[in-house]
Amino acid sequence: MPAMPIARFVEELKKRKDIRDFVHHEILEEKKASFEETKEPLHEGLKDSLDSLNLKKLYTHQSMGIDLVREGKNVVVMTPTASGKSLIYNIPVIESVLKDPEARALYLFPLKGLEQDQLQALMELTSNLCIDNIAQIYDGDTPQSKRKKIRENPPAVILSNPDMLHMAICAFHAKWERFLKDIKYVIIDEVHTYRGVLGSHVAQVLRRLRRILKTYGSEPVFIACSATIANPVELAGALTGVDFELIDKSSAPLGRRNFLFLDPPAGVSPYSLAAKLFTESVRRGFKTIAFTKARKITELIHRWVSEISPGIGKEISSYRAGFLPEERREIERKLFNDELSGVITTSALELGIDIGGLDVCILAGYPGTISSTWQRGGRVGRKGQDSLIVMVAVEDALDKYFMRHPQYFFGKSVEAAVVDIENPMILKSHLLCAAAESPVKSAGDVYDMDAVESQLKSLVDEKKLWYSEAKKTWNPKRLYPHREVSIRGMGPAYRIITGDNVPLGESDSVRVLKELHPGAIYLHRAVQYRVVSLNMGEREVICARADVDYYTAPVTEEETEILSITDKKKVGAAEINLGNLRITENVLGFRKKDIYTREVINEYPLKLPPRIFTTAGIWFTVGEDTLEQAGDRKYDTAGSLHALEHAAIAALPLYALCDRMDLGGVSYTFNPQLSSPAVFIYDGYEGGIGLTKRGFEVFEAWFKSALKLMEDCPCEVSCPSCTQDPKCGNNNTPLDKRGAVFILRKWFERVM
Repeated sequence: MPAMPIARFVEELKKRKDIRDFVHHEILEEKKASFEETKEPLHEGLKDSLDSLNLKKLYTHQSMGIDLVREGKNVVVMTPTASGKSLIYNIPVIESVLKDPEARALYLFPLKGLEQDQLQALMELTSNLCIDNIAQIYDGDTPQSKRKKIRENPPAVILSNPDMLHMAICAFHAKWERFLKDIKYVIIDEVHTYRGVLGSHVAQVLRRLRRILKTYGSEPVFIACSATIANPVELAGALTGVDFELIDKSSAPLGRRNFLFLDPPAGVSPYSLAAKLFTESVRRGFKTIAFTKARKITELIHRWVSEISPGIGKEISSYRAGFLPEERREIERKLFNDELSGVITTSALELGIDIGGLDVCILAGYPGTISSTWQRGGRVGRKGQDSLIVMVAVEDALDKYFMRHPQYFFGKSVEAAVVDIENPMILKSHLLCAAAESPVKSAGDVYDMDAVESQLKSLVDEKKLWYSEAKKTWNPKRLYPHREVSIRGMGPAYRIITGDNVPLGESDSVRVLKELHPGAIYLHRAVQYRVVSLNMGEREVICARADVDYYTAPVTEEETEILSITDKKKVGAAEINLGNLRITENVLGFRKKDIYTREVINEYPLKLPPRIFTTAGIWFTVGEDTLEQAGDRKYDTAGSLHALEHAAIAALPLYALCDRMDLGGVSYTFNPQLSSPAVFIYDGYEGGIGLTKRGFEVFEAWFKSALKLMEDCPCEVSCPSCTQDPKCGNNNTPLDKRGAVFILRKWFERVM
């Protein structure tokens, strides 16, 4: 038990001389609950079950959602963590099974841990009801012998994930006929996670599911649950291709929340401060979670906490993507059972896995979006107790911006989740799968033929499909193309192993050249490994244990080629283009950087193949007269364009639910294609994932925010708080924000 109330702990922290740079303390007062009954009474047996779980009344938003679902409406529920979203789908599903034992439902979750959570909740809710074979999990961990039994005698509810839906259910749908023909509900939990590359894949998988269900005569109700985003109805609709009703007014109670902003001065490591806060919180008896923005930082903080306080080493753990599944399940179990007092994690624990009652959340850096900040902060105080969230600013543009303008953070609307359902590479791969499942019809299919017909014809030209003129259908040439489509990335996965073949984790092919090249330092559970070799043919990264005081960063070079323009518009004095680009990324070498000071120790060359891909992007030219005027003011012209590129990349996450690491950019003092100085910003994935398209839509607001980020920063020329980018392959040289500010002021002088 904590030795003191949270409020007292907060006041003690604010007085400490070694943690003194708190710039803001926001108190979010507790919120009372409101309740309402459904239009039609609940099933008596179900009502008794809810009573036995001390769920005697439904929140108003739960009743509204249940009523809409009962009316046959597709519903998306966007309310905070721990607001009881799952009852909005569990109650209608259980009611349908009680009325019709043949009724079925499919629950989809982005993480296996969420499947386990919801299975337990469903079993508790139905324990007093006479329902045989209510629910089972069907995922990659399900033994083969059990899979056959589930298919042949399906439960009322199958809990799975999009990966299994793609590879095991849609691909072999004939074996699932008993289940699929009676599906009444499809639940898509944590729908906001399906954005970017994963979102583009999931949108295609769900369309394939709808096609299959249509052949079996099923037209289910879709129920989606989301964290707070700007466009839940639009996102749910884009993912499924159906229309949704929105429930977004939570009536659940909230405990009193303290939100502290900590802005470390120059020369003080934000991560060492986060480690200190984490240690102090655990020592005082508060169950604590710390979120970082990178796997390396997760492991570093874990290591530092263990060094600061060896006595709590067994009470804490790190947790991140890349851990083996059994490692993650064990950590989740220990957290839930109070065997662990604290965990340091990446976004991997951001979602609603029940890991028990947490008291303190430490954010080692602004998570990158308002939505993610509230989602992570929502992990604490779930039992209604007072809680504390501390955001420790790192040297990043948005971190420092919010430290200077905390009220802007608390008044800022959340970002939009972006999904591109027309990514050609992803669309074509799923059209092959769809045709293998059931020939694609030129009329009456779930697909919008205007959007997909050109891709189908392209697949015919590539001799991957054949077209039947008589039946007007596109037909497969292979039975199971599914195995070649990974929905979690844009390329094949690489195994990370030790020399004696002990598995450490996985990486997608987009990251591997930059982060797992020979000589790179890889961290796993606070242990350092040096990459010995990268075997691209076998897709293996071989590592050896290391004990070093540096980390590694790639040296990169990018080139762009304009392939086509899809749209353009004038904003102020600038003409902005949206279109398709061919990007060539070369990893030229890597730098060793001191762990504590981040100073470059040395630089080493590498010989690696280039990564060449086609993507979406925006670009604009900058008039030579404008650059000459910047030069006359003694601003570095190349540095001005480079700073403008960096500031724009830093500001886009204010408008699109993304990370700056999802974007790339190049600036030219002279671009041969355009015969002019130019700046390019592009999606960092093959085919594009809709980020720069969203940026194009809100370009004026986006670039005014980039201008404000630079204007508000007190530095003179450049710093990590405005225009320096941690992933810059040129080591942030040259940069001159003064010239970037000058260019943007010239652009907007007519409209600001």
